[in-house]
Amino acid sequence: MSRPLWGLALLAAACLVVSVSADWLPLDSPYKRHLAAGMLQLVLLTLAAGYLAAWWVGRRASGLGIEASPRGAWLAVAAGIVLYAAGLSYLSLVRHQALLTGIWDLGYYGQLTWKLSNLEVPRSSVWRDALWGNHATFILIIVAPFLWLESDPSTLLVLQSVVLALGAIPAYFLGRCVWAHPAAGAVFAGAYLLYPPLQFSNLFDFHADTFATPILLSAFAALFAGRVGWALVWASLLMLVKEDMALVSTTFGLYVAAVHHRRGGLVLASVAAASFILLIWVIIPGWIERPYFSLFNRWTQLGASPWEIIASPVLRPGAFFSTVFHPERFGYLTLLVVPFAGLPLLAPEILAVGLPPLASNLLSNLEVQYTIRGQYTALLTPIVLAAAVVGGRRAAARLTGLAHPRAAVLAGLAAASVAASLAFSPLPWSQDPFARKQFRDVAPRAGLSKVAAHIPADASVSAANHLGAHVAFRKTIRLFPSGADTADFVLVDVGGLDYVGPSPSPEAFRPLLRRLVESRPLIAIEDGLALFGRGTPSPNAVARLVNLRPAPTMDARPAGELSLIAASVMPIRTAPRGNLRASYTWKANVAGRGVPCIAEAMISDGGAVMWEATRPLFHALLSGERWPAGWAADDAAVAVVPETVLPGRYSWVVTTWYDPDDGVCGSKPPGAAGVAVAEVRIRAW
Repeated sequence: MSRPLWGLALLAAACLVVSVSADWLPLDSPYKRHLAAGMLQLVLLTLAAGYLAAWWVGRRASGLGIEASPRGAWLAVAAGIVLYAAGLSYLSLVRHQALLTGIWDLGYYGQLTWKLSNLEVPRSSVWRDALWGNHATFILIIVAPFLWLESDPSTLLVLQSVVLALGAIPAYFLGRCVWAHPAAGAVFAGAYLLYPPLQFSNLFDFHADTFATPILLSAFAALFAGRVGWALVWASLLMLVKEDMALVSTTFGLYVAAVHHRRGGLVLASVAAASFILLIWVIIPGWIERPYFSLFNRWTQLGASPWEIIASPVLRPGAFFSTVFHPERFGYLTLLVVPFAGLPLLAPEILAVGLPPLASNLLSNLEVQYTIRGQYTALLTPIVLAAAVVGGRRAAARLTGLAHPRAAVLAGLAAASVAASLAFSPLPWSQDPFARKQFRDVAPRAGLSKVAAHIPADASVSAANHLGAHVAFRKTIRLFPSGADTADFVLVDVGGLDYVGPSPSPEAFRPLLRRLVESRPLIAIEDGLALFGRGTPSPNAVARLVNLRPAPTMDARPAGELSLIAASVMPIRTAPRGNLRASYTWKANVAGRGVPCIAEAMISDGGAVMWEATRPLFHALLSGERWPAGWAADDAAVAVVPETVLPGRYSWVVTTWYDPDDGVCGSKPPGAAGVAVAEVRIRAW
């Protein structure tokens, strides 16, 4: 049997072993175990694609494109830049219109940039009205003039996509210089544009961090082109992006001093280190009026101060090593290098430049930092790419027995990049669950633009997190419920989605909505989004919020004490941690006494209840006494699928009753009849 066939047989065996052993992985929930097993299988397939492509091309009689002309290579890169900028801009706007951006972080950065574009002092009302918010993001001064073209938060999303797309230019020159061939430059530029962590950072709202990616890539490209001075200039610009970027300017300077130009590198390292100390211990604490680490310590399990964290391998070895060797951290490291076919591991001296952000992410207790699905890879992307360029050149020099080792390495890299994009990128064709949540399971909420049109630019607004980015260009914005009593306008999602915290909390939202109804006029209600203003409360607010109206004459299904006219549960396919959005239209059969309640449950084909919850309908705003018999009202809610729900097919069953007591709706009455309104399929991951 030939080597590729043996490799395919081993791959199939490995995937089978991973699949059957998923339940024994050392993770704390079925969802995480199945997710880890699935991602490991995709990693194996990605590496296999790279290996087979390298083997096949390396043994061909020709180099398969290695003789490409500089003009052809550059045209291919230019086409990739245009496609990336257009495609990622479109996907960013899709997320924005589906209310998947938020006050944190598009609204936060958007308000600062908007004030700069108006030549105002950049203070963030999201963050205690502090100067520059809570970070030293001076790069926003360069971003602000672009808002003169179109003063809208979506401009920042498009600009971010274009800036990251332009990073392919230094990626091309870096590959061409190190490999001494334009085809290599084109391959590495393509691998950069297909890199899943780059795309995740692009689609995760808007962050100043992402501007560091092309800047640092330009520094590496200039350095390997022999232009050390320009490399140091580019690296020094990192200090304008954010305060922690100065640490990478420091390590880059040390790398330059050790390998290329001793004096210049040491000067950069010294200046960058001094800037970091000044920002962290003097400037930013003056803005936020408290020590920096009192707010930004995401490593509390290792210590309360920078010195304790640095010394934690000695002072707290148990906490340190259990964090470092946690399986999820290992998966994070794997997904950083696999899209580049593992080539970065052959250039450890370049990877060392990324030690500050890598250690920060790896040791953090904030989950999004040790995944590739946030902006925290923005500084690592150019470092890992530069290591892949150098490591790939070393791999080609060491390969023996192949007719075209350079072409083999480039083909393997290209195949691995494409396979990684299909496997775990955020793009719509990916197998990653993030792609499903962001593009397949969402729909635009067009009503927000109509509601937001009622809010003038000089108004103060308190808004739910997922709505706040759309009204960020206002004098004052607060994250609801902050500012609910003092702001000129309050903007909420009547379904209670994402108003505060990481997931919906109807119990916490219910009294907040009631207070709004009882203290403010309802200005507008569109698509389940409600805007409250200042003044006398609206007497018909509850009726408008629930769309109370005479019921149609069509038949309705009995579901306990109420009748169901219509219902929908979306999406019909999801995974644990996913949001299920349920919408109902209910009809009152008779005038009830007390609060109308609902029990929602996911029941398997065998009749087992995998999840059940009870709650008041209409957030307990519409009581039975105020609901005329024969009239209809609309209710909506969001439920998060727990990680304990096993994969399978479930019926979504609802039951209703009246609670005559305090409206808590603690448990449904014994023997209450329910009705199945939808079928939901739960994936493993």
